[in-house]
This record gives sequence, structure tokens and C-alpha cells, in this order.
Amino acid sequence: MRKRSVGINVRVSVTEKRKMTLMAKRCGLSLSEYLRQRALGYEPGGHPPKEVFNVLDKLDEIAESCQPSAGAKITACADEIRDLLIGGN
Repeated sequence: MRKRSVGINVRVSVTEKRKMTLMAKRCGLSLSEYLRQRALGYEPGGHPPKEVFNVLDKLDEIAESCQPSAGAKITACADEIRDLLIGGN
């Protein structure tokens, strides 16, 4: 893990801070990490809603009750979707 020991102070308005904090939350990042990524040229993506992952979990349950070949295909598709959702950030 990198050791970060130098701080940078930036003045913003209340509205600007509120907006930056909201954007960081949408990306699942702390405000510091969000600002760090933006300043270094990265564009963090938002996290899909929790409900999306609940649906994928339900697909896994369905796959377990199917015949092995069909279940394996469903599980593989659900895993691929998870990877796309998580990797898209």
C-alpha cells in the first residue's frame, strides 16, 4: 500500500463539496480517493444499485435448481455480468 503523507488543501463552496461528496458516494469511494482519481485523470464510474446484485444472486439460486449443464451456463452468464458491472468502475 502506498504511504500518503502530504496533504493538499483546497477551498470549495458548501454546494461544491456536497456535489463532490455525492459523486464520490455514487462511485463507492471516499471523497479523498474520488478527488485523487479525478486529479490523476481517471474517471471513476458509479456502482450499480444493490438490487442488481440481488437479481444476480437469485439467478445463481435458479441455476442450482436446474440440470447441471443449464445451471452451469446460467452461473457463467451471471458471473460474466458481475465482472462487467464491477470491472466497469
